[in-house]
Amino acid sequence: MARPKRTVLEYRSYELPPAFPILVLTGDRWHISPIPGKHLHFHNCLEIGICHSSGGTMIFDKRRVHFSAGDVTCIARNVPHTTWSDPDEPSRWSYLFLDPEALLGPSFFGASNGMGEQGPFLSDCHLLLSSDQQPWAARYVEDIVREMVEAAPGYQTCVRGLCAALLIGLLRVYSHEEAEAARDAQISVLSPALDFIHRNYMQEFPQQQLSDLCHLSPTHFRRLFKEEIGTSPLAFLHQTRILNSCALLRSSGLSITEVAGQVGYNSLSSYNRHFAQAMGCPPTEWRKTAGDSPRPSLLTFTGWTEAESVPEER
Repeated sequence: MARPKRTVLEYRSYELPPAFPILVLTGDRWHISPIPGKHLHFHNCLEIGICHSSGGTMIFDKRRVHFSAGDVTCIARNVPHTTWSDPDEPSRWSYLFLDPEALLGPSFFGASNGMGEQGPFLSDCHLLLSSDQQPWAARYVEDIVREMVEAAPGYQTCVRGLCAALLIGLLRVYSHEEAEAARDAQISVLSPALDFIHRNYMQEFPQQQLSDLCHLSPTHFRRLFKEEIGTSPLAFLHQTRILNSCALLRSSGLSITEVAGQVGYNSLSSYNRHFAQAMGCPPTEWRKTAGDSPRPSLLTFTGWTEAESVPEER
């Protein structure tokens, strides 16, 4: 009997500004194609989206849901998903990509805030909030998008406050939706390792620590990681380090050596080699070109930062 075909996952990493780690994608060109994507994908950060028009379908692994105008989605890192519009009209969206812990501080999710048990929210939640049942979510997202676009004086403080209120509401919904906890079995097995890398990429640690976190043998862990993520654990670690170093190169005045050290490279030559492999040029050259750009560059393993073209009707 032929082995069942495995789902191919695509990893999308977004460069968030370290000082204000939130990115907004919005505008009339941000439409979702009516053609279903070939692959599920997942992110390195939290995605919050709002559908402005039309409707369509979203898949979280094998769970299929329909969305309509006014609906809000909240998708944690490590959750495989894909989206497509109904065939009659491409849906228009706005997206927020953010690191809630860096934006609001780790204490926001701490026990003192009554949220000590909500850690899984940041790695496992996948919510679709109906505009009929939870209209408050759309109002918060629209206000955040407007503040980000207008960038009026004090907007960062305002955005942080709105995000705090929105996330508290989302956490409350998440805590009452155990029936929505169907997750990708394979990716949930790897979630402890992915979360550990996300938090500790700048540290040195043995690879076996990752397999131990997932309760797998080192051999089984490496094989499963390659099959599901598309690369080895070590290569994934280097990709994470390099992408985080891009944000530092763009937004800080740190020297190349200082950037290398902050993302986990004690050897400048090692950092330069891995950077060139991932980005196609040395960090000094990248800083002079892409590093001066006000928006994230679209690179291998980076996120969706350009509106996709929608097929014209025949």
